[in-house]
Amino acid sequence: MILWINGPYGVGKSTLAEQLHQMRLHSFIFDAEEVGNAVRENMPPDMFNGYIFEGYELWFEFCTMLLEKISQGFDGDIFVPMTLVHPDSFEKIAEPLMKNGIEVRHILLESDYKTVHDRIIERGEEEGCWCMENIKLCLENQRNFRNVIRLKSLGATVLELANEVLRRI
Repeated sequence: MILWINGPYGVGKSTLAEQLHQMRLHSFIFDAEEVGNAVRENMPPDMFNGYIFEGYELWFEFCTMLLEKISQGFDGDIFVPMTLVHPDSFEKIAEPLMKNGIEVRHILLESDYKTVHDRIIERGEEEGCWCMENIKLCLENQRNFRNVIRLKSLGATVLELANEVLRRI
């Protein structure tokens, strides 16, 4: 099974993925951000389409191809901690995978502006950084995601969230 862990920048997606990985020893964490960096950084300047990877069709294609290939050769769970900003983005990756018989689930960690803002500061980024400039966009758009398991991360420990994820999937 592929579990896409979504939420605004700084909400704790990677921390949750690491916890789930520790709880499910035969699992793998897929870094969709590295795929996005490879796509974006290998485009000529006149093809730059923003910092959000969802602006690059190749990012969707490469993530889908890699996740399918990994799923074919690996029988454990695959955790993908990656912010999706646009509500139709999950389907662009999940639908081709599901058509090939791969189970894909979508978790959305919900929080509030202040909590996410403070976590971004705690991890060493500065006020006004790109992540902070996009918190509101993420929080506004997450209301429009469909086919998603919503988890309130506010006030929950990572272990509590991981246990809730495992219970609900």
